[in-house]
Order: sequence, then structure tokens, then C-alpha cells
Amino acid sequence: MGLIKAAIKGLVQRAINTAYGSRQSAPKTQSYYGSGPGGYNYGGSSGGSKWPYGLSTYAPGLILNNYALRHQARNAYHDTTQARALVDRYADTVVDVGIFLESMPSHRLLGISPEQAEKWSSDVEERFNLWAMDRNQHRSGTMNLYQAQRFYEIGQQRDNDIFVRLFYSRDSNLLSPLQYEFIDPDQIRGDELVSIYAAYFNDDGIIRDKQGREKGYRIWWRDPVAKAYKETTIPRVGEKSKRLFMLHGFTKEYAAQGRGYSRLSHALQEFENLTDFTSAQIKKAIMQSSITMYTKPSQDNAASNPFEDILTDRGVNIATDQFSGTAEDTAGAAPTTQPVGYCPLPEATLDTPGSVGVFNLQQGEDLKAFENKTPSDSYATFVDAFTSYITASSSMPLEVLLMKFNQNYSASRGALILFWRVAQIWRGEMASDFLNPLYKMWLSEEIAAGRIMAPGWTDVRLRAAWLNAKWLGAPMPNIDPMRTAKADKEYMTMGAQTGDMVARNLNGSNGTMNRAKLTREYGELPTAPWDQKGGI
Repeated sequence: MGLIKAAIKGLVQRAINTAYGSRQSAPKTQSYYGSGPGGYNYGGSSGGSKWPYGLSTYAPGLILNNYALRHQARNAYHDTTQARALVDRYADTVVDVGIFLESMPSHRLLGISPEQAEKWSSDVEERFNLWAMDRNQHRSGTMNLYQAQRFYEIGQQRDNDIFVRLFYSRDSNLLSPLQYEFIDPDQIRGDELVSIYAAYFNDDGIIRDKQGREKGYRIWWRDPVAKAYKETTIPRVGEKSKRLFMLHGFTKEYAAQGRGYSRLSHALQEFENLTDFTSAQIKKAIMQSSITMYTKPSQDNAASNPFEDILTDRGVNIATDQFSGTAEDTAGAAPTTQPVGYCPLPEATLDTPGSVGVFNLQQGEDLKAFENKTPSDSYATFVDAFTSYITASSSMPLEVLLMKFNQNYSASRGALILFWRVAQIWRGEMASDFLNPLYKMWLSEEIAAGRIMAPGWTDVRLRAAWLNAKWLGAPMPNIDPMRTAKADKEYMTMGAQTGDMVARNLNGSNGTMNRAKLTREYGELPTAPWDQKGGI
């Protein structure tokens, strides 16, 4: 059995090497997406196209260079305003000021009352929030968990390959032993390939078991003492403690995919073309703005220099010192032709209205302003139309990317609702790969320390019941509060939603706490005399 597996692995590796090293064999064997030794350049500074043979060229398998695509996406993130806006808009919308824990233990399965479950949830949420806001729980102390969520989402949209290492400290000054730190995907060293058909045969820096589940990660790090790079293997789960030590998050598009590749990879060339076009238009506008006016000659007279008197007064010989293309026939003789000249003017002579006069024009001549042919509204229309196809491919309306809502109420609200549903999908991705495992480890440490009680925690089913939770972010922006309030009231009358749902969707608050606080506040208000029984 081992010989058969080794033979299959050898065949697959030779196929990958063939595709990786030969440009001519690519259409016949593999499609190699990304740049590398012997591979195709995709985007980047050398101006390569997506595919030398076209995107629809037949190929039995697709091999993705996740390292190359990730770095090209990072370059686009810094070089291209549209790429940066696309990534940051996702982070701004999905995370906003933070995604907060809403603990929802399954009280029926746990055999407790709803009131007991609500009291337990309130305590857990308050403790977790204090831990999440403490920057010391981040290993390097540079961000709290809510800032880390935005960092995670930027990496999700730009790199789509995120690694988080968990630490368990004995520092008594920490709120919890659990700490976290991000590991750059470049540190998980492998052969840089993501094969969609050769499951786990290629070495991508991740150690897997027979079922393909991730067991460990080979991390390269720099030893500050030895001043050299070293490799260490971190297990996903501790063998004895059963604690999580590594988290790996990415969106999977192919069954055999073991690592993620950038979500910007499909549009890297479009981003580069758009940036080049924009830069060319800006440079053109700058060049044309450098020429303010010129002399338009008449049919009978050649163009004269309108600033001749000014330059002569300054002691400048316009024939020989200031302008090119004019030479004297003999020493001391007058020039044979009228010089064609330009005159750079100090800004100070033009910054005050009425400070410049133009004289010495010949009969029939006219001083004409230089015609401005720089881009105008047509430029913005073209860029927006071009960008709209990129945003559509990333499930984002153009209005959201540009943060401009020029349509009517229904169209603007439709764009917001459409993207809000997409944002909810990415919140779910973050919760599954990052927040839920982090919450599980935090709660485990709190229970082990005796700060939180959760009877039956060792039973896998009861543990799942205690861990049941939702993650709530900022609500969808409300562009017409009055209409929304009336609609919410109607839905509550119909029994289609609760007051708790309205509070959560409006500002992310807790409906139960709102009602308790309002009851207390109403009791503190003075009663007017005409509201008393038998009053005036």
C-alpha cells in the first residue's frame, strides 16, 4: 500500500514540476496561475497578462501559486485605490467597531430555566468583553480583540490565508491565560502551490493526518540571538492538554484545496490597468496645465514674442540666451528669423488679479488661452463603469465602494440590503474560523479557573449547549429612520419580530436591558399635577 501511495505521489509531483517548469507544456498539462520560476507572470510590474493562451484554454488541472498571488494582491492593495477601497470597505462593514458576543446557552438541553440561562449569559458576555478590550491579551500588545477582528477581515479579503497562534500564559496580571497572535502566511513555508486536484500530495507547510485534517504547521521564524531563520512545528491541538494552539482560516473553492489564495487574484490585471489609465490621465492634466496661453499668429505676420519688452528690460538676449533654435548669421548681425519662444513666469507675478499686462502683439495676432483637453465627466463615467464589474465580481455594489448614493430611496436601500447580506456571510466565516474557537478556549480557561460554572462541561453535547452563541455587529445603516420605525412597529404588531430584535437591528443593544433601564428612568420622572388622580 505504501509503494502504491509513493508511486501516485511521484506521478503527481512530476506533473506539477512539468507544469511549473515548461511554458510550452502548460496548455497540454496544467494551467499555472501566478508567477514563479519558469511560470507565468500574472499582473505585476512586468505587465504580464492573465494567461498566455487565454483563460478558456483547455487544461486538465489548475495549479495556483498562493504565494505569488498573495504578494501581487498586497502590491495592488498599496498601489491601487480601488483594490484598497474594496478590501477596507469589507472590513469597515463586516466588523465596524467590533463583533460582540451574544451567549445563548441551550437551556432546554442543559435543564435550566430561561432566567438562569439569561443570567449566566449576561455574566459571560461581560467577562468576555472585558477580556476582549484588554490589549494585553494580544501577545505583542498592539491591539485588542475588536481591532484584531478588523485586522483579520482585511487579511481575509486580501490574503485569504490567515493563521492565528494561541498562547496560554501563567502571568497572574492577565485577565485570562489565553493570548493570541497573528502569524503571517509567508511564515508557513511550503512549495507555494495550491493544487485543486492533487489533495495534500504537495508540501504546503501544513502537516495533515490520513483524513486530511490539519495536525501541525511548520513555521519559519528569525532567532534574534543566532540572527538566523529557523523552523519550528506547532501542533494544532496539544497532545496532552487538548488545547488549541493554531487556527487556520480561509475560504475554500475547490474540494482538494489546502490553503487559500487571494480573493483579489481574479482582478489583479484589471486593477493594474485601471491604475495605469488613471495615472496617465492625471499626468496628461498636469502637462496641459503647465501651458496657460500661446500667441495665435495672423495670416500675414509671423508670431511675435509678447514678452519681448519685459525680457529686454531684464537684460535677457532673447535671440541667444533665452530661446533655442535662433542663431546669428555673423558676429554682431541681427538674427535672420523671428525666434519662437516661451517664457516661464514666476508665480508671484500671476497670483494677484490685474498684475500682468501683455503688450507688443503684431497686427492680426491674438493671445489665446490653451485649450483644456484633460478628462472631465467622461473619465469618471468610464472608471466607474470599469470598476462596477470588479465590485460585482466581489459581491459589492458600486455605491457601497464609492460611498455615494445618488439614486432614490428604494435603489439606495436595495444596494445596502444586498451588501448587508454579503457582510453577514463574512461575519459567519470569521465566527467559524476565528471567534468561535477563541471563545471556546477562553471559556474553557474560565471554567478551569473556577470563575464560571458550567455543569456537565466534560460531556461533548452539554459543552456544545453551553457554547451556543451568536456574534453581533453594528446594524445596517438606516437611511430613513421614520420609515423603518413604522415598519418595525407593524412587524411587532403582526408578531413577526420582537422588541429584542428591533433593539439589536437598530443599534446592537439588548432589549431586556433597555426595558429595565426605561422602567427605572420612567419612575424617576416627576409626575405633572394634571396627570394625578383628581388633579387640576
